[in-house]
Amino acid sequence: MNEKVVLSNKYFLAKGGERDCYIHPNDNSKVIKIVHRKGKHNNQNELEYIYNKFLLNNAIPFTHLTKCIGFINTNLGQGLIFDRVLDYNNKQSSSFKDFLQNKLLSNEEENRLVEELKEFIFTYNILFIDVDLSNVFCCEYKKNNYRLVIIDGLGARRTGWRFNLYLKSRTFTKYKIKKQWKKFFKNFQNAKSKIYE
Repeated sequence: MNEKVVLSNKYFLAKGGERDCYIHPNDNSKVIKIVHRKGKHNNQNELEYIYNKFLLNNAIPFTHLTKCIGFINTNLGQGLIFDRVLDYNNKQSSSFKDFLQNKLLSNEEENRLVEELKEFIFTYNILFIDVDLSNVFCCEYKKNNYRLVIIDGLGARRTGWRFNLYLKSRTFTKYKIKKQWKKFFKNFQNAKSKIYE
């Protein structure tokens, strides 16, 4: 994209280990991820762009994922545009972690949402690697109707031979998916036990 946008604190959403996330100044329904770490980093933007392209080429639905739009030039360097997770009323969705901590859903609904996400991940072989609960948003897509959406942590932790193997070997991919899901489910159970104890 030739368009260049100017990002400022006014549009700042969140800070991650490697990237900052901003609302797109010209499109409220999009976010821009910018690498903020100086020196060595894990090329997260490049990695997510490649993995999103892989998913699109394999006709994977994005019902529980944020779609990558492409790169853009900004005053803070090159950024990567993604769809923003918004509720039906156009308000910013909250993380699943926040929903659990604030007991915004019933125990049954929490379990149902997690089971639905699991089915999606295993059906479409989605590599959800960084399984922190804050990397999953709970979107109220219709009033009192929710779905979990993964906003970050897809593909691999870094580019390299292992990531390439994930994309080429279904057996290796399935093994990794099972391993990471166990970690995610444990994070989910630990969060619930702290809240309900």
